Amino acid sequence: MKLFSVALENDEFHKRLGGGIPYGTLAFILGESGSGKSVVCQRIAYGLLKNGFKVTYVSTQLTTIEFVKQMSSLSYDVVKSIVKRNLLFIPVYPLLGDQKMIDNYLEKVMQAEELFENDIVIIDSFTTLVRYDRNKELLRDVMSFFKRLTALNRAIILTGSKEIEDSLIRIIENACTFLAETNVKKLGTDLKNVMTIKKYNLALGSYSKQIAFRVEAGIGLVVEIAAIA
Repeated sequence: MKLFSVALENDEFHKRLGGGIPYGTLAFILGESGSGKSVVCQRIAYGLLKNGFKVTYVSTQLTTIEFVKQMSSLSYDVVKSIVKRNLLFIPVYPLLGDQKMIDNYLEKVMQAEELFENDIVIIDSFTTLVRYDRNKELLRDVMSFFKRLTALNRAIILTGSKEIEDSLIRIIENACTFLAETNVKKLGTDLKNVMTIKKYNLALGSYSKQIAFRVEAGIGLVVEIAAIA
């Protein structure tokens, strides 16, 4: 089995993930607003691009300009990657107010072949799309579709929050090979973002079950080495 490397110079994040993202990974990162799940995805996306992989990034929160500015503020410059078509960024945010686009949203995801042509697909936030359907059978079909895609040596990373019923979240979690949750916890005298890995079925090496990190403008995601209280 191979890994999608997300390594960056002077950055330990990939080591905490066991070296990278295993081929075939279907991941779900759960966390509330401000807990750091989007920044984790942005760090992963940039690491993938720097290691020569092609990424599709679907955002329900940011427009293209906002995404480029956000990445630039973290020193994750993605303009060249977009121009060279190594990064396909798809903003869903402008469409969420259009009822015609909301109808059968999950079916539209499965029908959008262009979304899944790259090595890795990130959908941030997937539960926002699920919220407009809330159809358990359709959600199971979508997760089965994702699993078939990852079986072709790809990886899909989904994020979400508890904006949908627990029963729908369980359907997503049961299908995934990687589960993590982001929270804000006390680290020393400060509050830090923490990603807790709850399941990692395809891990090829040792990984950290808890990854504490902070976000610094002009630097990006910085892994903390101190213990978590």
